[in-house]
Amino acid sequence: MKKVILSILGAVFLSVMSLATTPTVCKAAGELVIGAISPLTGSSAIQGLDMQRGEQLALEQINAAGGVNGHPLKILFEDDQSNPRGGMDAVHKLVDINKVPLIIGAYSSGVSLPTGQWTNSKKVIQIAVASTSPELRNIGPYFFNVIALDDVMGTKLAEFALESGADTYASITVNNPFGIGIEIWTKKTIEKAGKQWLDAVRYDENKTDYRAEVERVFSKKPQVVFFTAYGTESKLILKQAYEMGLKPSVGWYADYPTMWSNEVIPETAEGIRGLEIGAAAGTRYEEYQAAYKEKFGKDAKQTAFGAYGYDATWIAALALNMAGSTNPQKIAKALYTAGQVYNGVTGGNKSFDKDGMQVTEQYRPVVYEKGELHSYK
Repeated sequence: MKKVILSILGAVFLSVMSLATTPTVCKAAGELVIGAISPLTGSSAIQGLDMQRGEQLALEQINAAGGVNGHPLKILFEDDQSNPRGGMDAVHKLVDINKVPLIIGAYSSGVSLPTGQWTNSKKVIQIAVASTSPELRNIGPYFFNVIALDDVMGTKLAEFALESGADTYASITVNNPFGIGIEIWTKKTIEKAGKQWLDAVRYDENKTDYRAEVERVFSKKPQVVFFTAYGTESKLILKQAYEMGLKPSVGWYADYPTMWSNEVIPETAEGIRGLEIGAAAGTRYEEYQAAYKEKFGKDAKQTAFGAYGYDATWIAALALNMAGSTNPQKIAKALYTAGQVYNGVTGGNKSFDKDGMQVTEQYRPVVYEKGELHSYK
């Protein structure tokens, strides 16, 4: 394990350490304490646990390399329960009680938007891990994100679907900022290409029956249907469509397939095509995968989001080290430099734009076949 850790760290952390001064820190027995929120229960628990594991792996490596300016880093993990109320409870605890200067998370935009608006108002840094709504761009100077927004994914997913030669399109998406963002950008791209958009169906989370929404999206017989869902809903929506004998003639296209690939009944999702994130990062990802397997005994590819939690934790540590302080303005400024110098496992370049959002993203076309995701060719 030690050899893997030393390899994956590289020279970045050591070079950045020389830029920092002695920090003023939130201390617990000399520790620098930060927070993290993720969905450890609820509809996205599989993805949330993967995020937490990625963060834990980064934490172990950071402390093995000397911590932050000689202080061991500690993360207080909180469960956002896969919903905004749970997320707000989590950040209130971390900020009001634990007094953390920085929070990593959350997973979904529906949680990151309200929590980010509140932490920003408190001048606490928040680094979202897997939230993609374009609305995140407007939160403020203390909010950052390590994954590209829906305008990038929605555009690229629609371009992928256009390669099929289909003429008619529709979508069924979760009725929250994330789903609406995907809907807007897939629709915009399809119509710009001169193709026909038939319908955009939005559904609410935590229902026990989606037959009406499924029937509606197929009522005009689209050749392609764009599909956005978290784990619990994805299983039910695809199961009910399968039982109703409804399937687009060209196929389903889905963003972020590991949001649902671990939960669905295989035959109901057979043939779904999509774009996976952070999967083409080369050597750095392979080293991350090896370290993850050794520590947790599981495949890091179960979902894509552990790697984003890992990158967010490393970027946070680098920024804290450079800032030499828990002053939010200094951390925010340092994050821009940290994003530029850090070589991410999710795609190398992790630079932030002026709004704290990611400049670039990597996607890999995949198809779900026989219960697994495979590269699509």
